[in-house]
Amino acid sequence: RVAAEAEAEAELARAEAEAADLPSELHEAAEAGDAGRVQVLLEGGADPALRHVRYGFRVPYDVAKTREVRNAFRKARAELPERWDWAAAHVPQGLTEQEEADREERERAKAREKKKKAEKARKERRKQEEAERAAAAALLVEATAGADLAALSASIEKAQGVGCDGAELERARERLAALQFEATDPAAIARREREKRAAAAEARLNRLTGGAP
Repeated sequence: RVAAEAEAEAELARAEAEAADLPSELHEAAEAGDAGRVQVLLEGGADPALRHVRYGFRVPYDVAKTREVRNAFRKARAELPERWDWAAAHVPQGLTEQEEADREERERAKAREKKKKAEKARKERRKQEEAERAAAAALLVEATAGADLAALSASIEKAQGVGCDGAELERARERLAALQFEATDPAAIARREREKRAAAAEARLNRLTGGAP
């Protein structure tokens, strides 16, 4: 029994060694992504249905990592349909040079269309951004001319967010600082109170004398 097991192990080792010695150039070229080398090997008689122990007993097509390499196998199938068992090699339908050229042209057309749509979207975004800047700038000018602290502060924030002109923003910030100072400065507060009382007194006088309200 021991002798039989030893003989079986020896036979397995010989089989594995023989499998490891099988040609692997096509597997290597396919795995490396070398489409030109794959084409040369196939034209030179390399068997695409050969499985190799170093590649998990997969066929060369199954270790291909790029479209170019897979297309090299498909072109070989189209040119040499009867030479190999292409089904066993896992190579799909053959690909002629014309079919490949047509496919590449379709892909180029698709890429051009995608680029065209992206450019259109960029132009629309730029147009929208310009409109938002224009609207924010108009609000900023209006708020800068007024005395509403909250409105001016909000317009400055909006203008900053959409990238409005720096000079106009600087004027608005200066106006905001002035309004904030006036809102807290005792002298300014007292002056506004005097102005309010004076205006109210003038209004009462006008009513009593029949003048303009």
